[in-house]
Amino acid sequence: MFDKLLPKEIGFFDLFNQHARLTLDASRTLVDLLAGWPGSEGQIARMVELEHNCDSTAHMVIDLLHRTFITPLDRDETMKLITKLDDVTDSAEAAAQRLDLFAIEAIPPKLLEMAKVLVKMMDQLVELVALLRDFKQVPRMKTLIIEVQRLENEADALHRSGLAELFRSHASDALTVIKLKEIYEIVEAATDQCEDVAEIIEGIALEHV
Repeated sequence: MFDKLLPKEIGFFDLFNQHARLTLDASRTLVDLLAGWPGSEGQIARMVELEHNCDSTAHMVIDLLHRTFITPLDRDETMKLITKLDDVTDSAEAAAQRLDLFAIEAIPPKLLEMAKVLVKMMDQLVELVALLRDFKQVPRMKTLIIEVQRLENEADALHRSGLAELFRSHASDALTVIKLKEIYEIVEAATDQCEDVAEIIEGIALEHV
């Protein structure tokens, strides 16, 4: 169904942009899910749909690689970029699924803040991915990459303080600590993967400027 919504002659850059926008939607859905939990379980279905659409987009990139003799980016660069973008969505969906699987009762504020930082990172990446098409705005690309790196540091700080708070507030409830710690780490992985995307694009820009 999703494939039918895309143009017949869609190219690599169109697919990169499509995936980045879907991943941004997934990060926003995670924020909505965490902000409304419990009571926002319906957002999990939306997250699953977005993850499936991202998978479809990634598969289309791989299929296009098989069918295209000359590609706008190096084949290895193309694979790294779409794979790492897909990892971000996979992490967001994994975090969402854990909320239901672990029967989480309350969301720690720092976890929600981390998810909001993830949205900010994806906002930057959507613009950064769009600039890949012609490499005419390298200074802007550098600014976006630096901001993604700054936001990743912010997410790391929230991760550390969130875990410290978790250990203090649930000192007598080891099971809750284990569950929430895993979700924290999945969201933190998503922010790391966003930084990886930025660094992949930085490497591509260096080779093409």
